[in-house]
Amino acid sequence: MNAPVLNLNLATRPLRNRRFFMTAMRVSVVLFIILAGLAAFAILKYGGEGSRLKAAMAETSRVQAEAAREEKRLEADIDREEKLSRARVDLVNGIILKKTFSWTGLLSDLEAALPGPSYITTLSPSFTQSGAVALEMSVTSRSLEDLEAFITALNARGFKNIKVGGEQRSEDGRVLTPISTTYERPI
Repeated sequence: MNAPVLNLNLATRPLRNRRFFMTAMRVSVVLFIILAGLAAFAILKYGGEGSRLKAAMAETSRVQAEAAREEKRLEADIDREEKLSRARVDLVNGIILKKTFSWTGLLSDLEAALPGPSYITTLSPSFTQSGAVALEMSVTSRSLEDLEAFITALNARGFKNIKVGGEQRSEDGRVLTPISTTYERPI
């Protein structure tokens, strides 16, 4: 019987323990396959979402641009309508201003400012663009001191731009004075 031949020459073919390295290589290959699968899944999932997000952003940009165009168009329409109706609105506002003006308040302020022996002989009111009332009046006073007291009282009551014309003396010695002023009504 022949005995099996044992190869005991370890110098030419040494025994190597390759089991650990083979196991490590197999684990690495399995991990690589798992990671490659996860990467492919992420690319497919988030790549599709990225393209959907890009499409949504493009749609949002388009809607924004459309909204900006619509805003410009509406602003132009508003400006055009405002220009067309400005005259009517100013007319109505002027009527309302004249209707709501307190004439009794104006006359009360004039009466309170007027010294006892003086009186107003003519009064011509007119509305200004700012809503104030421009007054042209002639005042008859007993003396220049009464006229000065009247002007001081007008200033104290809020009358503005008081301008005194040339004084004249009447036959009985009274001072006749044209005065112009503006009265801004309290609101």
